[in-house]
Amino acid sequence: MSDTEDTWPLPQYNPGSRLHLHALGVISVTFVALERSMNEHYINCAVRAGMPIDLVDKYYLHLNEDSRMQAIRDIFKVHEKEKEVTALIDNLVSYFNWCRNCRNHILHSELYPPAFGGEKDTLYLIKKASKKSTESGYMKFKLIALRGIADKIRYGVVQSAEIHIYLRYRDVPSHKVRESLRAYVHDPLPGKLRIPRSLELSQNP
Repeated sequence: MSDTEDTWPLPQYNPGSRLHLHALGVISVTFVALERSMNEHYINCAVRAGMPIDLVDKYYLHLNEDSRMQAIRDIFKVHEKEKEVTALIDNLVSYFNWCRNCRNHILHSELYPPAFGGEKDTLYLIKKASKKSTESGYMKFKLIALRGIADKIRYGVVQSAEIHIYLRYRDVPSHKVRESLRAYVHDPLPGKLRIPRSLELSQNP
């Protein structure tokens, strides 16, 4: 076990750079916040459409990840009255799928010792190329790249929150909004997020 707050003893542990691991932790917890916010889009839209919450939970929460994202797109296409909102949700789902791909690639990987001459400031990872493949794929990241991925996931969290606020208060008169929130609730909708290039596994370390 760890013998101090900051040290994981060798040879039992070889977790790599603390800065890399910290970035991985930030990616993980930020993605969880984005995933929760995405789920709330479906639930809130269903409730606004008059669906019983128990049936919403029974249906939506039993879907797999891919089906949940498609369900969000579908319910907004049917029940959302503003086309701009529907387009933003469609973009947000695509952006979420990019974030999920990054998170899964990175956090479902093992640390891979760098080959001879490998760079000390680089995180090397190895994982199965796919669920149905025995072949391995490889990735490597500088710290700035990991933090950039965390930043992009955070952009998704903020985008999702702004859409939530817009939908919650768009039909509420300003005088009925709590004074501390009035500066935020009637902001215009944000623009679409640019979808970055997907992470790709390399066939070679």
